[in-house]
Amino acid sequence: MLTNVKNFLLETWIFFNIGIKQQKTLILITSLFSMVIPLGVIIMVCMMPVEIDNETAIIYISGNMVTSISNLCITTLAQILIGIRSRHGFEHMATLPISRWSPLIGYLSSSAVSTLPALIVMPIIGQIVFGVKVNINAIVILLIVLGVVIMAGIGAIIGTCSDNYQVSETISMIMMFFVMFATPVYYSIEKLPVTIQLFQRTLPFTYILEAIRYVMLYGLANEMVNRNIVILFIYLLIVLFFTNKFFNWNQKR
Repeated sequence: MLTNVKNFLLETWIFFNIGIKQQKTLILITSLFSMVIPLGVIIMVCMMPVEIDNETAIIYISGNMVTSISNLCITTLAQILIGIRSRHGFEHMATLPISRWSPLIGYLSSSAVSTLPALIVMPIIGQIVFGVKVNINAIVILLIVLGVVIMAGIGAIIGTCSDNYQVSETISMIMMFFVMFATPVYYSIEKLPVTIQLFQRTLPFTYILEAIRYVMLYGLANEMVNRNIVILFIYLLIVLFFTNKFFNWNQKR
């Protein structure tokens, strides 16, 4: 058992380094690009002739963080897998005596290097610009980890859902815009019509945002946060089930 774990970690480390080497010349550019949209949102908010209260500021700060996570775990991961598949890399992976998860986690981790600056800088910039205190604690980190795993599962499924490069690429881009504009990333769900609220309650992003905003604002968990964490664990199990079912280097459609 211990040997298997060591082998898995070694395999993951190898693919992490491969991913870093593949993007090393662009890592600074991608790091900056990952902050373009969030920074643009904050700048636009600051230009509005309205006073931003603490709750509104937290909405934008947390929304920027979730946007960065979704771009990494759904869009970027899906496009990495699409690129591997387009080069017939799936067939190569299937012949290797390795875990099917180690390349996935390795490539995801290497891509995270360019996204981490956005996750770190956004709360800092938000606090400076909006003049609010953002509480970052173990609960926030847990919620981020749950979001990463759930969204990575979605990205893995999209990246392997079709042999057609254009189809998979289109689906990944649709998902990016869906997260940005069809989920409560930059607004409070309570202000929406009931029918839209019911729809958004079917999405894991809503529970991540709702819980993370409360903890960032008040620094502790309440009944709603605890309930949302339980719901997110259920989503996690569902996503892992479907990822395990559909993600396969041998998959052909």
